[in-house]
Amino acid sequence: MSDWPVYSRKQWINAVNQSALLGYFAVVGVPSILNGNPGGIVGAAPLGIPFALLFCWAIGAPILKRIMQKEISWTSATCRGAVIASILATLSIAMGQLSGYRQSINPNVNSHVGGDGYIRSIDGVLTPYGWQVLAQNTLLFIAAGALIAVAVKWLVGEPAAENGDE
Repeated sequence: MSDWPVYSRKQWINAVNQSALLGYFAVVGVPSILNGNPGGIVGAAPLGIPFALLFCWAIGAPILKRIMQKEISWTSATCRGAVIASILATLSIAMGQLSGYRQSINPNVNSHVGGDGYIRSIDGVLTPYGWQVLAQNTLLFIAAGALIAVAVKWLVGEPAAENGDE
């Protein structure tokens, strides 16, 4: 069994790069536009796009390489996009909670982070409202991952490879 029986190497590279760019737009662009600051897309690009590419290549690329060995259905693309977004969200939440824990055990730190008139965290520890906001944002992120996967499947097109050189 070859490494590329269905999709070409070029299609795989395009899928990873398109995922990163669409992910950047979903995470930075959509909120910037909704908050009336479309310039935020360009302002965050020098740092945001490289990070999006880094995470997509580090986490998404190996997963995509594996799943692109067979033809991907629209349903499969949707589910797998949600799974990849879930993995990214889990890593982000774990890093955030570790940082919050470290802040909570530091006696020299005193902070209250709020939003929408409510306190989201106290000394790095999420409040119930903070957990609710985190859950809502995580679900939106996972839904965006599913939609991005559908868009990438559409952009990549039909399987084109008999080998990895195309």
